[in-house]
Amino acid sequence: MIYIVGGGPAGRMAAVRLASAGKEVTLFEKRALGGQCVHDGCMLVCGLNDVARSIRDTEFLRNTGVIEGTVSVRYPEVMRRLEEVQARLSKILERETLDAGVKIQYGVTAEVEGRSVIADGVRYDDAEAVIVASGAEMYVPDVSGAGLFGTYTARTIRSMPALPKRMAIVGGGISAAEFAYIFSSFGVEVSLFARSSFLSMLPKRMHKAALRDLSSVHIYENAPIGRVLGSDHVVGVVAGDVTVACDAVLFATGVRPHSPHVRGFLKNADGSIVVNEKMETSVRGVYACGDVVGAPYFTPVSRLQGFAAADAILGVSRTVDLSRIPFTVVLGLDYTVCRDADASGASFASPNIAGPGSVWHVSDGSVGTMELNVDTSNGQIVGFSSSGPGTGLVGTYLGYLVRKGVTVHEFSSMLEIHPISDGLYSMIRFAEDHLADQKRE
Repeated sequence: MIYIVGGGPAGRMAAVRLASAGKEVTLFEKRALGGQCVHDGCMLVCGLNDVARSIRDTEFLRNTGVIEGTVSVRYPEVMRRLEEVQARLSKILERETLDAGVKIQYGVTAEVEGRSVIADGVRYDDAEAVIVASGAEMYVPDVSGAGLFGTYTARTIRSMPALPKRMAIVGGGISAAEFAYIFSSFGVEVSLFARSSFLSMLPKRMHKAALRDLSSVHIYENAPIGRVLGSDHVVGVVAGDVTVACDAVLFATGVRPHSPHVRGFLKNADGSIVVNEKMETSVRGVYACGDVVGAPYFTPVSRLQGFAAADAILGVSRTVDLSRIPFTVVLGLDYTVCRDADASGASFASPNIAGPGSVWHVSDGSVGTMELNVDTSNGQIVGFSSSGPGTGLVGTYLGYLVRKGVTVHEFSSMLEIHPISDGLYSMIRFAEDHLADQKRE
């Protein structure tokens, strides 16, 4: 029997892979399948962002003069219906997992000691292998007032009874930016406090465009949270030398690996479990994957690590390449980036093109931007960034090709779908022509 602790993207993928290969697999899950992605992360943000974008698009078209009327959000109903969607997603995952032959035990607090698993007091010592995929927990800074009524994380935001008039969001990364866009679109006055710089992972042009999406948000950089004000309910925050009144505080300050229930293993200072290239821990036959092994905290990385752990158990060699990981920040546009910070080469940049979801925005120039990074010695694409409607989809496939070492020369015969709202294909052709001209010179 193979025991897996955690039914998020990493643990579930490993379970399905192993069971499909004929292994007996038992998966212990405390909540529901899908992990943070389905319940507190990706799907939560996507659901809320769909509503936010609908509101912003309606406002834009109204201001353009082509439609009439206004819309407003019914926040409690949004959260209620979104929870229904999330529950349905979890059931779909459950059916897929059970159909693969995995046994699932829900509501179980599982501990791991060496190669033994203790689930609700029952000890299992017959493991062929064990996989720890217990994920990460929301990180909240240790500041005065952090536990007051009116303070939330992505995990608890569903308990907020109504939209506040003023919200403080603490954090300077992707999650903080996405929630700032969502709640400002819902009509909340949002102030965002970043400990250092804000959205530093975005290229300069894209960063400027993202700030346009967040133009109604008061952004304070280099303003670490000092304390939350209030006696029995939030009334404000102090961050750096700034004091701002608010009715709610949302901590979007990242996650930390969740491993207190795992004993007898080599760990890093942040609690992440140390693994080798096969995702095997310091205890032979015990593997760990997903957020519990530390950053980067991306769902696709967790999935790949889950497959890698399963394949190691099956005797199949697989490694997880963590270079040039594509990612997207979801605001009014998708801001998609895939680049290697150490790579050098020529940079080609321009505004993005008009297409579905962006035609009307030609009028105000907010169709997005794109940038391509190319090694001029061989034409290899070493990175790219693109903002526009749906660039995450384009970035998924182009990111794969970039990681495979594709060159601009291999795109000369590409036939694109038209119309689309991402112009990287035209940028790639332009780069090829530019390199050809340089060679002729």
